[in-house]
Amino acid sequence: MIKLDHIAINTNDLDKTLEFYQKIGYDLIKVFNDSNYRWATLSLNKTSLEIFETKEVVPHVAYSFSSDKEAAKLITSLNYKMDNMEIFYGNLNRKSFFIEDNNGNQIQFIKK
Repeated sequence: MIKLDHIAINTNDLDKTLEFYQKIGYDLIKVFNDSNYRWATLSLNKTSLEIFETKEVVPHVAYSFSSDKEAAKLITSLNYKMDNMEIFYGNLNRKSFFIEDNNGNQIQFIKK
C-alpha cells in the first residue's frame, strides 16, 4: 500500500524553524547531522515533517511502499521505468528513489 510518509522543506536556520513548528504543535523526533547538512524529523498527529538546513534543493513529498512489485506497477503507470530509477539507501538505510511530477516537484518513494 502506498501511503504518505512525510513532507520535506528547506530552511536557512534549523533551530529557528524547529521552534516555529514546535509552537504549531509538532513534536521533535530527532535531529540528524551529516557532513553536507543538518536535518530534523518532526511529527504532528500522524503527519511527519522533515526540515533540511541546506542550500541544496530538497523540498519534496515522500510516500512509503512495502512491496517492490507494487512500486514498480505504480512507477510504470506514471511512465517511468524502475530499471532507470537511481535507488539509494541514505543515512537511515532504507531503499529510496525520486521521480518528478508533471510540474517538476520532487516525489520520493521509500520502502518500509
